[in-house]
Amino acid sequence: MRPLILGEYRRLCRHPLAMTLAVLFALGSLYCALGSQRAASESLANVRYNIEEVAQGCETTLNTPAQKAACLKTVPYELKTLRRYEASFTANGRRAANAQHPVAALTWTTKLATSVPGLVLVVLVAAFFVAGEWSRGSIVARLLHEARLGRLLTAKAVAVWMWMLTLVAASSAVTATVGVLYTRSAFPLPSPGPLGRVLVETATVLLAGAAVLAGAAATAVVLGALIRLPLRTALVGIVLLLLVLQTSQIPGVGAWLPGGALSDLVGFGGVDNVWDHLWTSTDPSTAPALLRAVPTVVGIVLLCAFLQHRSRTRDLV
Repeated sequence: MRPLILGEYRRLCRHPLAMTLAVLFALGSLYCALGSQRAASESLANVRYNIEEVAQGCETTLNTPAQKAACLKTVPYELKTLRRYEASFTANGRRAANAQHPVAALTWTTKLATSVPGLVLVVLVAAFFVAGEWSRGSIVARLLHEARLGRLLTAKAVAVWMWMLTLVAASSAVTATVGVLYTRSAFPLPSPGPLGRVLVETATVLLAGAAVLAGAAATAVVLGALIRLPLRTALVGIVLLLLVLQTSQIPGVGAWLPGGALSDLVGFGGVDNVWDHLWTSTDPSTAPALLRAVPTVVGIVLLCAFLQHRSRTRDLV
Protein backbone atom coordinates (compact mmCIF):
# COMPACT_ATOMS: atom_id res chain seq x y z
CA MET A 1 0.00 0.00 0.00
CA ARG A 2 2.82 2.39 0.82
CA PRO A 3 4.40 2.28 -2.69
CA LEU A 4 0.96 2.88 -4.20
CA ILE A 5 0.36 5.91 -1.98
CA LEU A 6 3.81 7.36 -2.66
CA GLY A 7 3.34 6.82 -6.39
CA GLU A 8 0.01 8.67 -6.38
CA TYR A 9 1.53 11.44 -4.25
CA ARG A 10 4.40 11.95 -6.69
CA ARG A 11 1.98 12.02 -9.62
CA LEU A 12 -0.14 14.62 -7.86
CA CYS A 13 2.85 16.81 -6.99
CA ARG A 14 3.80 16.87 -10.69
CA HIS A 15 0.26 17.66 -11.85
CA PRO A 16 0.21 21.13 -13.54
CA LEU A 17 -3.09 22.12 -11.95
CA ALA A 18 -1.90 21.07 -8.50
CA MET A 19 1.30 23.11 -8.86
CA THR A 20 -0.63 26.16 -10.06
CA LEU A 21 -3.15 25.96 -7.23
CA ALA A 22 -0.34 25.49 -4.70
CA VAL A 23 1.35 28.72 -5.81
CA LEU A 24 -1.96 30.60 -5.74
CA PHE A 25 -2.74 29.30 -2.26
CA ALA A 26 0.68 30.29 -0.89
CA LEU A 27 0.42 33.79 -2.36
CA GLY A 28 -3.18 34.16 -1.19
CA SER A 29 -2.27 33.07 2.33
CA LEU A 30 0.59 35.57 2.42
CA TYR A 31 -1.68 38.33 1.09
CA CYS A 32 -4.30 37.62 3.75
CA ALA A 33 -1.63 37.52 6.46
CA LEU A 34 -0.25 40.90 5.40
CA GLY A 35 -3.72 42.45 5.24
CA SER A 36 -4.71 41.09 8.64
CA GLN A 37 -1.48 42.27 10.28
CA ARG A 38 -1.73 45.73 8.73
CA ALA A 39 -5.35 46.18 9.81
CA ALA A 40 -4.71 44.89 13.35
CA SER A 41 -1.59 47.01 13.83
CA GLU A 42 -3.23 50.20 12.56
CA SER A 43 -6.36 49.68 14.67
CA LEU A 44 -4.34 49.08 17.82
CA ALA A 45 -2.09 52.09 17.18
CA ASN A 46 -5.08 54.36 16.55
CA VAL A 47 -6.96 53.38 19.69
CA ARG A 48 -3.83 53.82 21.84
CA TYR A 49 -3.24 57.25 20.31
CA ASN A 50 -6.84 58.21 21.10
CA ILE A 51 -6.41 57.05 24.70
CA GLU A 52 -3.39 59.32 25.11
CA GLU A 53 -5.22 62.24 23.51
CA VAL A 54 -8.25 61.85 25.75
CA ALA A 55 -6.10 61.49 28.86
CA GLN A 56 -4.19 64.69 28.08
CA GLY A 57 -6.95 66.62 26.34
CA CYS A 58 -8.36 68.39 29.36
CA GLU A 59 -4.99 69.98 30.13
CA THR A 60 -3.92 70.94 26.63
CA THR A 61 -7.07 71.96 24.75
CA LEU A 62 -9.32 73.66 27.30
CA ASN A 63 -8.63 76.90 29.07
CA THR A 64 -11.54 77.86 31.34
CA PRO A 65 -12.12 76.06 34.66
CA ALA A 66 -15.71 75.22 33.70
CA GLN A 67 -14.65 73.59 30.47
CA LYS A 68 -11.90 71.68 32.24
CA ALA A 69 -14.34 70.40 34.89
CA ALA A 70 -16.81 69.27 32.22
CA CYS A 71 -14.02 67.52 30.34
CA LEU A 72 -12.84 65.68 33.43
CA LYS A 73 -16.37 64.32 33.98
CA THR A 74 -16.53 62.80 30.51
CA VAL A 75 -12.97 61.44 30.44
CA PRO A 76 -13.65 58.28 32.53
CA TYR A 77 -16.49 57.21 30.23
CA GLU A 78 -14.47 57.84 27.06
CA LEU A 79 -11.46 56.07 28.48
CA LYS A 80 -13.57 53.10 29.53
CA THR A 81 -14.95 52.77 25.99
CA LEU A 82 -11.50 53.16 24.45
CA ARG A 83 -10.00 50.61 26.84
CA ARG A 84 -12.69 48.15 25.81
CA TYR A 85 -11.78 48.71 22.15
CA GLU A 86 -8.11 48.35 23.02
CA ALA A 87 -8.73 44.95 24.63
CA SER A 88 -10.64 43.76 21.56
CA PHE A 89 -8.00 45.05 19.15
CA THR A 90 -5.24 43.48 21.27
CA ALA A 91 -6.93 40.08 21.01
CA ASN A 92 -7.24 40.51 17.24
CA GLY A 93 -3.60 41.60 17.13
CA ARG A 94 -2.43 38.45 18.93
CA ARG A 95 -4.38 36.33 16.46
CA ALA A 96 -2.90 38.21 13.49
CA ALA A 97 0.57 37.98 15.06
CA ASN A 98 0.47 34.21 14.55
CA ALA A 99 1.62 34.90 10.99
CA GLN A 100 4.74 36.62 12.36
CA HIS A 101 5.77 33.63 14.50
CA PRO A 102 7.93 30.79 13.13
CA VAL A 103 5.72 28.17 14.82
CA ALA A 104 2.32 29.86 15.09
CA ALA A 105 2.32 30.55 11.34
CA LEU A 106 1.17 26.93 11.05
CA THR A 107 -1.97 27.93 12.95
CA TRP A 108 -2.69 30.71 10.48
CA THR A 109 -2.19 28.55 7.39
CA THR A 110 -4.01 25.52 8.80
CA LYS A 111 -7.11 27.57 9.52
CA LEU A 112 -6.99 28.96 6.00
CA ALA A 113 -6.54 25.48 4.53
CA THR A 114 -9.53 24.09 6.47
CA SER A 115 -11.83 26.91 5.47
CA VAL A 116 -13.26 27.78 2.05
CA PRO A 117 -10.01 28.51 0.13
CA GLY A 118 -8.33 25.26 1.17
CA LEU A 119 -11.42 23.08 0.76
CA VAL A 120 -12.03 24.48 -2.72
CA LEU A 121 -8.47 23.42 -3.54
CA VAL A 122 -9.22 19.90 -2.31
CA VAL A 123 -12.34 19.74 -4.50
CA LEU A 124 -10.55 21.00 -7.63
CA VAL A 125 -7.51 18.79 -7.20
CA ALA A 126 -9.59 15.67 -6.53
CA ALA A 127 -11.90 16.46 -9.46
CA PHE A 128 -9.11 16.60 -12.02
CA PHE A 129 -6.86 14.02 -10.35
CA VAL A 130 -9.58 11.38 -9.88
CA ALA A 131 -12.53 12.11 -12.17
CA GLY A 132 -10.11 13.30 -14.85
CA GLU A 133 -8.69 9.79 -15.15
CA TRP A 134 -12.11 8.43 -16.09
CA SER A 135 -12.75 11.19 -18.62
CA ARG A 136 -9.32 10.61 -20.23
CA GLY A 137 -9.52 6.83 -19.98
CA SER A 138 -6.22 6.59 -18.12
CA ILE A 139 -7.97 4.82 -15.24
CA VAL A 140 -7.70 1.60 -17.28
CA ALA A 141 -3.92 1.61 -16.96
CA ARG A 142 -4.16 2.45 -13.27
CA LEU A 143 -6.52 -0.48 -12.63
CA LEU A 144 -4.25 -2.85 -14.55
CA HIS A 145 -1.55 -1.94 -12.05
CA GLU A 146 -3.89 -2.08 -9.02
CA ALA A 147 -7.05 -4.05 -9.77
CA ARG A 148 -8.71 -3.33 -6.44
CA LEU A 149 -10.55 -0.06 -6.86
CA GLY A 150 -10.90 0.51 -3.12
CA ARG A 151 -7.14 0.43 -2.59
CA LEU A 152 -6.55 2.75 -5.53
CA LEU A 153 -9.06 5.32 -4.32
CA THR A 154 -7.74 5.08 -0.77
CA ALA A 155 -4.24 5.77 -2.10
CA LYS A 156 -5.54 8.76 -4.04
CA ALA A 157 -7.34 10.15 -1.00
CA VAL A 158 -4.22 9.77 1.14
CA ALA A 159 -2.16 11.40 -1.62
CA VAL A 160 -4.50 14.41 -1.75
CA TRP A 161 -4.35 14.65 2.05
CA MET A 162 -0.54 14.48 2.06
CA TRP A 163 -0.39 17.10 -0.70
CA MET A 164 -2.52 19.47 1.37
CA LEU A 165 -0.35 18.95 4.46
CA THR A 166 2.76 19.63 2.37
CA LEU A 167 1.15 22.77 1.02
CA VAL A 168 0.27 23.93 4.54
CA ALA A 169 3.87 23.43 5.68
CA ALA A 170 5.38 25.20 2.67
CA SER A 171 2.92 28.10 2.81
CA SER A 172 3.50 28.48 6.55
CA ALA A 173 7.25 28.70 5.94
CA VAL A 174 6.75 31.48 3.38
CA THR A 175 4.38 33.43 5.66
CA ALA A 176 6.63 33.02 8.72
CA THR A 177 9.74 34.11 6.81
CA VAL A 178 8.07 37.29 5.58
CA GLY A 179 6.68 37.86 9.07
CA VAL A 180 10.03 37.56 10.82
CA LEU A 181 12.00 39.55 8.25
CA TYR A 182 9.49 42.27 7.40
CA THR A 183 6.10 42.49 9.06
CA ARG A 184 7.30 42.33 12.66
CA SER A 185 8.89 45.75 12.21
CA ALA A 186 6.40 47.10 9.66
CA PHE A 187 3.27 46.11 11.61
CA PRO A 188 4.07 45.83 15.35
CA LEU A 189 1.66 43.53 17.17
CA PRO A 190 1.38 41.92 20.63
CA SER A 191 3.13 38.59 21.03
CA PRO A 192 0.91 35.55 20.41
CA GLY A 193 2.02 34.26 23.82
CA PRO A 194 4.72 32.22 25.55
CA LEU A 195 6.41 29.56 23.45
CA GLY A 196 4.88 26.70 25.44
CA ARG A 197 1.34 27.92 24.91
CA VAL A 198 2.04 28.63 21.23
CA LEU A 199 3.33 25.08 20.75
CA VAL A 200 0.26 23.55 22.40
CA GLU A 201 -2.19 25.71 20.45
CA THR A 202 -0.40 25.09 17.17
CA ALA A 203 -0.31 21.32 17.73
CA THR A 204 -4.01 21.28 18.62
CA VAL A 205 -5.02 23.26 15.52
CA LEU A 206 -2.71 21.22 13.29
CA LEU A 207 -4.14 17.88 14.49
CA ALA A 208 -7.72 19.13 14.09
CA GLY A 209 -6.91 20.59 10.68
CA ALA A 210 -5.30 17.34 9.53
CA ALA A 211 -8.47 15.46 10.53
CA VAL A 212 -10.68 17.93 8.65
CA LEU A 213 -8.49 17.73 5.54
CA ALA A 214 -8.54 13.93 5.68
CA GLY A 215 -12.34 13.94 5.67
CA ALA A 216 -12.45 16.51 2.87
CA ALA A 217 -9.98 14.51 0.75
CA ALA A 218 -11.96 11.28 1.22
CA THR A 219 -15.24 12.99 0.32
CA ALA A 220 -13.80 14.71 -2.76
CA VAL A 221 -12.18 11.50 -4.05
CA VAL A 222 -15.41 9.54 -3.62
CA LEU A 223 -17.35 12.26 -5.46
CA GLY A 224 -14.82 12.11 -8.29
CA ALA A 225 -15.16 8.33 -8.51
CA LEU A 226 -18.96 8.50 -8.54
CA ILE A 227 -19.37 11.38 -11.01
CA ARG A 228 -16.31 10.68 -13.19
CA LEU A 229 -16.40 14.05 -14.97
CA PRO A 230 -13.98 16.73 -13.70
CA LEU A 231 -16.08 19.86 -14.22
CA ARG A 232 -19.23 18.23 -12.92
CA THR A 233 -17.34 16.89 -9.89
CA ALA A 234 -15.93 20.34 -9.16
CA LEU A 235 -19.39 21.91 -9.46
CA VAL A 236 -21.03 19.34 -7.17
CA GLY A 237 -18.21 19.67 -4.66
CA ILE A 238 -18.47 23.47 -4.51
CA VAL A 239 -22.26 23.30 -4.18
CA LEU A 240 -21.81 20.81 -1.32
CA LEU A 241 -19.33 23.21 0.29
CA LEU A 242 -21.83 26.06 0.01
CA LEU A 243 -24.44 23.88 1.72
CA VAL A 244 -21.98 23.22 4.53
CA LEU A 245 -21.50 26.98 4.92
CA GLN A 246 -25.19 27.77 4.98
CA THR A 247 -26.28 24.94 7.25
CA SER A 248 -23.70 25.88 9.89
CA GLN A 249 -25.92 28.84 10.78
CA ILE A 250 -29.17 26.90 11.34
CA PRO A 251 -30.32 27.57 14.92
CA GLY A 252 -30.32 24.55 17.17
CA VAL A 253 -28.68 22.06 14.83
CA GLY A 254 -25.98 24.09 13.05
CA ALA A 255 -23.37 23.21 15.65
CA TRP A 256 -23.92 19.49 14.93
CA LEU A 257 -23.71 19.83 11.15
CA PRO A 258 -20.34 19.75 9.33
CA GLY A 259 -19.85 23.52 9.13
CA GLY A 260 -20.47 24.30 12.79
CA ALA A 261 -18.75 21.20 14.14
CA LEU A 262 -15.63 21.56 12.02
CA SER A 263 -15.28 25.30 12.65
CA ASP A 264 -15.36 24.68 16.40
CA LEU A 265 -13.02 21.70 16.06
CA VAL A 266 -10.37 23.78 14.30
CA GLY A 267 -11.10 26.76 16.54
CA PHE A 268 -11.97 29.49 14.09
CA GLY A 269 -13.50 31.62 16.84
CA GLY A 270 -13.69 35.29 15.90
CA VAL A 271 -13.80 36.24 12.24
CA ASP A 272 -10.81 38.16 10.91
CA ASN A 273 -11.11 40.92 8.32
CA VAL A 274 -9.85 38.62 5.57
CA TRP A 275 -11.32 35.76 3.57
CA ASP A 276 -10.06 32.88 5.70
CA HIS A 277 -12.74 32.17 8.33
CA LEU A 278 -16.07 32.25 6.54
CA TRP A 279 -18.25 30.15 8.80
CA THR A 280 -19.05 29.88 12.46
CA SER A 281 -21.89 28.29 14.37
CA THR A 282 -24.48 30.92 15.27
CA ASP A 283 -25.93 28.68 17.98
CA PRO A 284 -22.93 27.21 19.84
CA SER A 285 -23.35 23.88 21.62
CA THR A 286 -21.85 22.85 24.94
CA ALA A 287 -21.13 19.37 23.57
CA PRO A 288 -17.45 18.68 22.71
CA ALA A 289 -16.48 19.45 19.12
CA LEU A 290 -15.17 15.89 18.69
CA LEU A 291 -18.58 14.49 19.59
CA ARG A 292 -20.34 16.89 17.24
CA ALA A 293 -18.00 15.82 14.43
CA VAL A 294 -19.27 12.23 14.67
CA PRO A 295 -22.27 12.78 12.30
CA THR A 296 -19.89 14.19 9.69
CA VAL A 297 -17.57 11.20 9.99
CA VAL A 298 -20.53 8.82 9.75
CA GLY A 299 -21.71 10.61 6.63
CA ILE A 300 -18.30 10.24 4.97
CA VAL A 301 -18.17 6.54 5.88
CA LEU A 302 -21.65 5.98 4.44
CA LEU A 303 -20.65 7.77 1.23
CA CYS A 304 -17.61 5.49 0.90
CA ALA A 305 -19.77 2.44 1.62
CA PHE A 306 -22.23 3.54 -1.07
CA LEU A 307 -19.40 3.77 -3.60
CA GLN A 308 -18.16 0.31 -2.60
CA HIS A 309 -21.64 -1.16 -2.92
CA ARG A 310 -22.51 0.57 -6.19
CA SER A 311 -19.26 0.12 -8.02
CA ARG A 312 -17.02 -2.76 -8.94
CA THR A 313 -13.74 -2.56 -10.78
CA ARG A 314 -15.01 -4.10 -14.00
CA ASP A 315 -18.13 -1.94 -14.03
CA LEU A 316 -16.18 1.28 -13.66
CA VAL A 317 -13.69 0.76 -16.47
